[in-house]
Amino acid sequence: MIIIMLITFLGLMLLGMPIGFATAIASSLFIITSDNLPSILLPQRMFVAVDSFPLMAIPLFILAGELMNSGGITKKIVHLASALVGHITGGLAHITILASMIFAGMSGSSAAAAASVGGMMVPAMEKEGYDADFGAAVTACSAVIGPIIPPSIAMVMYGSITGYSIGKLFLGGFFPGIIMGLSLMFVAYLYSKKHHYMAKPKVSRIEAWVAFKDSIAALLMPIIIIGGILSGVFTATEAGVIGVVYGLIIGFLYKQIQIRDIPHIFLKAAVTTSTVMFIIGAAMLLGWILTSIQMPQMITATLLGISDNPLMIFFLILILLFVLGCFMIDAAIIPLVTPLFIPVIKQYGIDPIQFGIVMCMMTTTGGVTPPVGNLLYIACSISNASVAKVIKASVPFLVALLISILVCMLFPQITTFLPNLIMGK
Repeated sequence: MIIIMLITFLGLMLLGMPIGFATAIASSLFIITSDNLPSILLPQRMFVAVDSFPLMAIPLFILAGELMNSGGITKKIVHLASALVGHITGGLAHITILASMIFAGMSGSSAAAAASVGGMMVPAMEKEGYDADFGAAVTACSAVIGPIIPPSIAMVMYGSITGYSIGKLFLGGFFPGIIMGLSLMFVAYLYSKKHHYMAKPKVSRIEAWVAFKDSIAALLMPIIIIGGILSGVFTATEAGVIGVVYGLIIGFLYKQIQIRDIPHIFLKAAVTTSTVMFIIGAAMLLGWILTSIQMPQMITATLLGISDNPLMIFFLILILLFVLGCFMIDAAIIPLVTPLFIPVIKQYGIDPIQFGIVMCMMTTTGGVTPPVGNLLYIACSISNASVAKVIKASVPFLVALLISILVCMLFPQITTFLPNLIMGK
């Protein structure tokens, strides 16, 4: 039945069925045809999966991101990024990458970063003579940083499933996110040199200060959220509420949000939330089935038979996550594989904070790998470039992202130094 379930799951995905429905149908098939599992387990396990206080942070961060985007924050972030890195060769590409990194500190979502920053920067790059496929590739790959720099919806999922500190996961994502951003900027610089993409004029210190001053409200949001969590003033879930209230205040303060806009913003956030939570519920149902048949023990035994080297095992897990990322989004992968791999990493002494962050890095990188690269399709829809050309243009950036992931795998201090320094071991 496990084989039939997995074949059904893969077959439905290949037919183009949404990942949430494919997962739920495959899991339902296993439960319905099992002699000792009542059908009531199907809705019950899905409900239990999402009936979690930490997971309440997800709809709140999604709503906070929508409010920030509607409140005109994206324009101010792009203005600040332009003042800081626009004068480097290939300036608009660097602006896109840095703006995505800053936006990540507000939304925690890669799709939100791709749509918001890309919506502004892709047309600007095309107007300045950048190739449409290059602009789309930069947008898609820089959006990967969204769930790495805190706050992060992906890390909230991992922390809620494992019970590990979400605050530590947030802190651990800072340096990896910066490394990913710098690696993308390096590739963009080389590409821009080769194709003679121009830089923007360097702004004066006064102009840079004005851009910074206009963006202070946006920059304060991640500081308030992380500071509040680390000081114990509020939990990660309560931080989502703070983010929503802060987003409302900023939107009204900048006069970009009117009372009549609120229902539409809440509706967009609700639709996104329902999609994400259904995927999480279905994936955790499938994960529960695999755990109940002792799949973690089978995986551990198999890996022990391959190698007793923790780095080799970590590398093999990353390869599996990369393959899964080609077919599934991070919201489906993390709740599915986390219960399977946690016993494995404990067996090999791999730090769970490091593993969680590196796993988030790899699963979100799947957003730029075909055939199910949601970030690719968002960027292509903005630029009107063909998917094939954007995939080709994304390859150097994808290599840079994968190298960043390997660096964070080989050097755990990158992910654990800040959490251990501030919160202790």
